[in-house]
Amino acid sequence: MMKPNFLRTGLIVTGLLVSPAALADDATGSLILDVRARHEMVEQTGKLDATATTIRTRLGWQSAPWRGLTFLIEGENVVVLGSDDYNSGLNGRTAYATIKDDDITELNRLQLSWSASEQVRVTVGRQLLSFNGNRFIGSPAWRQDRNSHDAIRIDVADAAWSASYVYHDRVLRGPGDDFDWQSDSHLLNLGYRVSDAASLEGFAYFIDLTDPSAPQNRSNMTLGGRLTGALPLGEARLSYSAMLARQTDYGSSTADFSLDFASFEARVSQSGASLMIGYDLLGGDGVNTIATPLGSGHGNHGWADAFSGGGAQSTADGLEDVRFGGTYGAETGHAFVTGWEVGAVHRHFTAQRTGDGLGREWDAWVNLDLPRNVGLSFQFADFQGTGNPLSPADRTKQWVVLTYRR
Repeated sequence: MMKPNFLRTGLIVTGLLVSPAALADDATGSLILDVRARHEMVEQTGKLDATATTIRTRLGWQSAPWRGLTFLIEGENVVVLGSDDYNSGLNGRTAYATIKDDDITELNRLQLSWSASEQVRVTVGRQLLSFNGNRFIGSPAWRQDRNSHDAIRIDVADAAWSASYVYHDRVLRGPGDDFDWQSDSHLLNLGYRVSDAASLEGFAYFIDLTDPSAPQNRSNMTLGGRLTGALPLGEARLSYSAMLARQTDYGSSTADFSLDFASFEARVSQSGASLMIGYDLLGGDGVNTIATPLGSGHGNHGWADAFSGGGAQSTADGLEDVRFGGTYGAETGHAFVTGWEVGAVHRHFTAQRTGDGLGREWDAWVNLDLPRNVGLSFQFADFQGTGNPLSPADRTKQWVVLTYRR
């Protein structure tokens, strides 16, 4: 785990003390600054209660374009404040519930991009990737150490069409570099914008994890498609997404599987309020389940992350997630709180293969927009299992989060 003192000190001091006026962009490029302080509390059956207070600072610089070339560098630093009464995955405190944040300093992004024309762009180096809502390929930022990727990416776009190819060499999973996985993977994504009401995506991901520490049943080939869009519904607006995929073993996988994936969600919004209903199906054959080693884990099936870990988001018998929820928010125009949002989601989980109940979860939050790009959030998750052998342990999580970014 890399911890150079000069970089650690520079990130903390600059991120927390520098005046925003001193960070004005100029013709040579722009500075990147993103600071998040978080207090997290976890109560989990069978574990000691965990508490972690951390500050994450990302500091970087992106050059102005020169003959089509753009350079970006970004460092990331996480500092644990106070006691470490939690299991970070690195500190050995396994009697406590898990909070995967630890003291780290690392290079989060180091990339060179070349715009060969208005239609073609090539990016080489450590970068962020996001396709299909981060489910299979993404750079999740929930944990303080954000996931990034060592890769070569080629993007081609022309009018309504877009296409991307990625050769993927390594996923930096965090915390630190102890959980990174080497890969020899090829990622293809094709998009077509039909209209404002509909956009289509097709994808083919050939993911081969070559790292000995990676689970041997996570290498996979995933083929699928996604439909997204929005359209008026009287005075309201209906937005929707639907994704179907088929996943089979591939490359270094020592398992033999063929599994289905499906995700549907619809949301109706009007005058600051929205109502949502959704359904996810992740196949399982009793031994294997849908693998997402390069994708996002947090929040896809609840903020408690009861089913997320190790490059998967399900149980060996698969997972069905039925959910509904709503949000309401508004801008205030006040000097101290400029906007706010409240929301809640309820989820019901069952095993896809057997139909057994696996648990229920409530997630709720209050977000406040403060002046000068500052945000304050209060978040809550409560998962209650069923006692089924595949049902995760009961857990409750709470967060207080203060952010600043420019």
